[in-house]
Amino acid sequence: MTAIEPDFDSDPERAAAWDPSWVVAAPDWDEGAGRLIDEALAPVLDVGCGDGAFARRLPSRSRWIGLDSSPEMLARTTARPAVRADARRLPFQDGSLGAVVCKYMLYHLGDPSVVITEAHRVLRPGGLFLAVTRSRSQDPELVPGGYPASTFDAEDAPRLAAAVFGSESVEVEPWDGPFLVLPDREAVATYTRHHRLPRDLADRVKTPLTLTKRGCQVWARKR
Repeated sequence: MTAIEPDFDSDPERAAAWDPSWVVAAPDWDEGAGRLIDEALAPVLDVGCGDGAFARRLPSRSRWIGLDSSPEMLARTTARPAVRADARRLPFQDGSLGAVVCKYMLYHLGDPSVVITEAHRVLRPGGLFLAVTRSRSQDPELVPGGYPASTFDAEDAPRLAAAVFGSESVEVEPWDGPFLVLPDREAVATYTRHHRLPRDLADRVKTPLTLTKRGCQVWARKR
């Protein structure tokens, strides 16, 4: 297993190569914002916040805080406050946060457990940790052999969270369904760029192309 090298500063347009109109699932199919709102958890620390998209799903009372190590991503973040920091050394006091969210970012680290341990430290008792990640078997219509194993895929994510929070504190919400439609070859080419796949895949498939998305949300409660 290897970490997926982050390239947000060297190639920011790759990360931006995404069209939300491709998504045909319900808006919150992999977001997790609803549970944080229902439990009135605050503040919510969004680790690897990117352009701050998750903040737009939360009300002001959630007191969102963004954190990212990428200057380029923080420059694109319109939500505030947002701080530049290392996820492996969170600049927050013990037990000071209601929720810590890590969406599609733990696979960028050689040892995700360091960040999960930090999340546990800064959460207050009763607080929630949320990690969102993909499965290696997603997009079988485009990548029949699956994606290479990373350090934090859906296949291993529950075990890694349980090692820090305890297995009794972990819940897993998987998804597996035809949640994305790429309407034409241009969309397929854009998608392959975003996912770091060979561009010539766009010449091998018929469009419109429906993709099966697989992954999970991993919830962990601090006891």
